[in-house]
Amino acid sequence: MDNDLAPALKSALRNLVRSVVVVTAQVDGQPFAMAATAVSEVSMDPPSMLVCINRNAAIFQAIDAGSDLMLNVLSADHEAVSRACGGGVRGGERFAIGHWQEAAEGRPPFLRDACAVIHLQQANVVDHGSHRVVIGDVLSVTLPSALPPLAYFDGRYVQVAA
Repeated sequence: MDNDLAPALKSALRNLVRSVVVVTAQVDGQPFAMAATAVSEVSMDPPSMLVCINRNAAIFQAIDAGSDLMLNVLSADHEAVSRACGGGVRGGERFAIGHWQEAAEGRPPFLRDACAVIHLQQANVVDHGSHRVVIGDVLSVTLPSALPPLAYFDGRYVQVAA
């Protein structure tokens, strides 16, 4: 493989403007949260989305156990939540930042004031390189906040004008 390819791809990907999403999952009553930008729609028939999870991430144990996922699309005022869930804070302490709500039994927690909360049930997984691609069927969608989303571009947070 070309040793220059991965750094070149990383540089190219810095040109993509992406919404910041915090993925939550839960196993044996333990919640996990991880900031992600590798999230995308797959289909509207059936409604489905995908998320890419590094197999070395703490949340992976819940993913591997088949946990449902909550995709919390962050609003412009959630930068602290993103930083915490992006590695700034470890473990359950991530849930001390932001307005988290426990979901029904067995479901992961979600942000009460996110732009959108999308509940996924794992439908298919593909392991590729260092990551697992999880395709999930959408079980529900809520739109708690009308604030513009928090976005990530060129290695920094940006706000999107309405």
